[in-house]
Amino acid sequence: MEILSTGQKIKRARIYKGLTLKDICDNKISVSKMSCIENDKIKPDDEVLELISGKLSLKSDYLKEGVKEQITNNLKVLENSKKRHDYENLLEYNLKYAEEYSYFDLAFEVMHRLFNYYLDSGKLEKLQINTSKYYDYWQKSDIEKNATDYYMDVARYFFTTSEFAQAANYYNNVRKSSRKNGNNMILAKATYNESACYVMLEDYERAYEISVRLIDLCDYMDSDLHKAEAYHMLALLSIRMDKGKFEEYEAKSYELYKDDAAHKALAIYNYAAVMFEVGSTEKALEYINRALQTYPRNDEEKYVRFMILVIGELVENNILDLSQSVCDDALNYAIKLDNLKLVERAYYFKSIILEKQESYDMAEMYMNLSFDALRKFGNNQDIYKRYLKLGDLYYKLGDTYDSLKYFNLAIKLEKKL
Repeated sequence: MEILSTGQKIKRARIYKGLTLKDICDNKISVSKMSCIENDKIKPDDEVLELISGKLSLKSDYLKEGVKEQITNNLKVLENSKKRHDYENLLEYNLKYAEEYSYFDLAFEVMHRLFNYYLDSGKLEKLQINTSKYYDYWQKSDIEKNATDYYMDVARYFFTTSEFAQAANYYNNVRKSSRKNGNNMILAKATYNESACYVMLEDYERAYEISVRLIDLCDYMDSDLHKAEAYHMLALLSIRMDKGKFEEYEAKSYELYKDDAAHKALAIYNYAAVMFEVGSTEKALEYINRALQTYPRNDEEKYVRFMILVIGELVENNILDLSQSVCDDALNYAIKLDNLKLVERAYYFKSIILEKQESYDMAEMYMNLSFDALRKFGNNQDIYKRYLKLGDLYYKLGDTYDSLKYFNLAIKLEKKL
């Protein structure tokens, strides 16, 4: 995927064959002109390229392919290669040449891909470094759709960094331009995303006002899964706003999820979580049990992760008997899978449940088992939080010495964070 100018290709091939400039001029081109061609000071015409290609045993089409064409072809090759270990480096390599030769439309396309790669990879520092450059490429490019791509990408960046009000503004700009241009596919996507921003801002009235527009836009969404997610959002907001349409939206979401049991189970879990929030505890428990029954068992690791998600919700709402039963099942699965991270989570929740039941001695045992596992893979932030938790637990046990020990360890580690 190396990018070479026409002059660089000629010079490299000539030196490789051990020829001088005079050898390839053949009295038809001056040596000084050939030197200028090799240094890209002169663009050779087709007749000259035919002569040079014959002398160097190269295809003339290869010599004619300029930097712009090479970058374009490279991007086509990379289009479905995001999992390549060198994907980021190759994009950055192509960006360097697009910028050097002032091919701003191409520079924008490369940065668009890089920007989303950084987002997917959580490389926020690189995003911050390149945001102004991305804006500059957009301003200098001539392609109309670049404005939409830029606003969507920046909105996604703000959403990722929890700046939801900023993200909502950008998505709103996309909605306005998409309505004007008649691009209903982008309009549907931006509408869903803007509504999600207001959900995160807990402005449920505004979120519902925007999301109801998705009903007329669903046909423009690119998959049944995305359509299901739209009705899922409407159903969640209907519970919160008491709009009386929950069952209608819920049924539509299940219809669109089809046989995707994992996504369907997660949707049921989300309905339960909101039901807990609005005080419908009995119905929430019904949905929690249904979610656990719905989630597929073919991938046991994913199933355990789902169980742990459910346990967290149950513990938060003090549903201790059911959370203990689910936690025991999750722990057995995790041990069988020999997955240390899942074992640690199960031990941790086992301790929290026992602490809430005021079985402090047993809670201490499971918390220490959890901590032993966490120390093998946790980062400083994880360890810091666990020191605080242990300090609090030992305080409840009346063990002042160990309580102070862990609080002091937390204070020392906090300085390194």
